[in-house]
Amino acid sequence: MDRVTLKNVSKSFDDLMAVRDLSLVVKDEEFVSLLGPSGCGKTTVLRLIAGLEQPTNGEIYEDGKLVSGPGSDRGMVFQEFALFPWRTVIKNVEFGLEIKGLSKHKRREKALKYIDLVNLEGFEDTYPHELSGGMKQRVGIARALANEPDVLLMDEPFGSLDAQTRNIMQKELLRIWEQTKTTIIFVTHSVDEAVYLSDRIIALTARPASVKKTIPVNLLRPRDRTSEEFAKIRHDVLQELGDEVTLALKRERAREA
Repeated sequence: MDRVTLKNVSKSFDDLMAVRDLSLVVKDEEFVSLLGPSGCGKTTVLRLIAGLEQPTNGEIYEDGKLVSGPGSDRGMVFQEFALFPWRTVIKNVEFGLEIKGLSKHKRREKALKYIDLVNLEGFEDTYPHELSGGMKQRVGIARALANEPDVLLMDEPFGSLDAQTRNIMQKELLRIWEQTKTTIIFVTHSVDEAVYLSDRIIALTARPASVKKTIPVNLLRPRDRTSEEFAKIRHDVLQELGDEVTLALKRERAREA
């Protein structure tokens, strides 16, 4: 089943084209990562799918329905934790459910379910400033999942974490994904992270973003980052991205000159 479909999508901001003629199909329950040079338009693609931006040209569908704005069928997790500092863990997780008008009892029941899912039981009444970075991101994931979206959009969610915490969160995310079977579209700069997590990697061109190549990751989970098979896929992805990164750097130097 096709969960998300982008058909010849382009997006311009004034005179800047961020995405050009991008087509992509993401299947139900699939884990797909978007990789490309810095500034290529990965986040813009995610925001278009979320309905936070509207395409200049082309169409986006979720489960066959045209995306015309944000909706509870799509949840988003940001790199910045985006938690309300004056709300406790449970109140942060309940936020979207409040907006939907659920009763206090139903909100609490759902929030506790997803707090438990991300292994934060016992921290329900804790405030964000009392949590580590990894714990804050767990709250963000729980908040997005509490709305029970069909698609979870993740914009470099582990980018600000230290290497050890990042590896732990990658394993946790796979555990959550395997339990919920939510379709995930994941933006990252890390080739290693993309190979470890994904069913498929979408290599994007330098800005404006379009699909350069789709790379399947046919490795059994849990994956061994030290294996020859893992190293080969990582090498193939880096090769695909090499020319695009060089092009992006040349453009950056030209702007600075």
